[in-house]
Amino acid sequence: MRENREWKCKYEDVMKVIVEQIGDTIDLIDQEQAENLVNAIRDAARIYLLGAGRSGFVAKGFAMRLMHLGFTTCVVGETTTPAISDKDLLITISSSGEKKSLLEIVKMARDVGVKIASITSNPNSSLGKISDLVMVIPKVPNGEEYGSLVPLGTFFEDTTLIFTDAIISELMTILNKGEKDLKKRHTVLE
Repeated sequence: MRENREWKCKYEDVMKVIVEQIGDTIDLIDQEQAENLVNAIRDAARIYLLGAGRSGFVAKGFAMRLMHLGFTTCVVGETTTPAISDKDLLITISSSGEKKSLLEIVKMARDVGVKIASITSNPNSSLGKISDLVMVIPKVPNGEEYGSLVPLGTFFEDTTLIFTDAIISELMTILNKGEKDLKKRHTVLE
């Protein structure tokens, strides 16, 4: 049970709130949706990741880890992103599911016959409605009471980052891969 506290906006207090809220949210995640996402990733010829702003950073991190596992991944909008085909999967990360620029790209992919997966807090959004599968990251319980401490979607982005890292761990188990396998694909040009 959460105790009432006066917040002095110290980073330690804010970190505790974030971790607590993510912990509360984990129990609300639908396991079947997560399994469907894992299966779609495994079945895809290539995986394209799309997101805007901080959700875009989460998408890029997920793309990198999938690449480390041996999947062919592309980040939409990069100059080296190849043409997408009906054998590919597009994963779009958007809390609201209503960002017009993302929706336009998803519609273009849909026209090519691409399988669309969305990671969102809003399954009834425009994005959710045009997706083949929706992975809901539930709104954080009582998250609005902390809005001034962790503004503008922080809970969604942080939870989604942890969720996608957990998906990588699950795929590592399924594919019988360890950290040494991932390290082989890690960049050496840094």
